[in-house]
Amino acid sequence: MDAEATLYTEIEPGDRIVLYTDGLTDVFDSHGDMLKVEGVQNIVREMALLPFSEMKRGVLNRVAAWRNGRR
Repeated sequence: MDAEATLYTEIEPGDRIVLYTDGLTDVFDSHGDMLKVEGVQNIVREMALLPFSEMKRGVLNRVAAWRNGRR
């Protein structure tokens, strides 16, 4: 295992861990720009205060809006 791919952090009650695949980071918009990890992180931060049951849908909706040019 690559040591650089390992992250250790304290998890507190109420914290959330978001797992995603390159299916989100590799989304392109109409200008040919890729969302990348930073874009996904920004979207997740925007949705982080939503109730957990709404967060997933919120992230996916924002990714779709970004892909369609509504940033």
